[in-house]
Amino acid sequence: MYSTQRIKAAAATFAVGFLLTVVFAATAPAGNGVPNGMTAQQWTAMQAHDRALNRYYHLGKYSPRAVAQQAEERYWQAMNQYYKLGRYAVVNEPSRFDWADAGIGAGGMLGAVLVAGGLTVAVRRRPAEKPSLPSAA
Repeated sequence: MYSTQRIKAAAATFAVGFLLTVVFAATAPAGNGVPNGMTAQQWTAMQAHDRALNRYYHLGKYSPRAVAQQAEERYWQAMNQYYKLGRYAVVNEPSRFDWADAGIGAGGMLGAVLVAGGLTVAVRRRPAEKPSLPSAA
């Protein structure tokens, strides 16, 4: 019973998909982008007319929201260019020798030599035994 309903639902889905494909294929533009029954010049004129109407009535990319978004994108693009971020980032080729690491290593070694030298001097100046003092008897 359940499989029969699934088969009917699948067949209905395929039928609707086929009908939609036929309808949209009939109204689709030709391979060059020009709808059937129009010349290329008529199609270009119609597109220019549509763009002019959109600009006049502030629709599509000419709407206040779209214009504000374009302004914001230009602002952030200028900020990225000024601060060298994003696609404006300057990537330097790293050198093989890192002077900062070398300086840290040299400083650490100097500190270790000074500590070792100080300990050596401190140990040499200390006598091995305390001399005995004469007793007053």
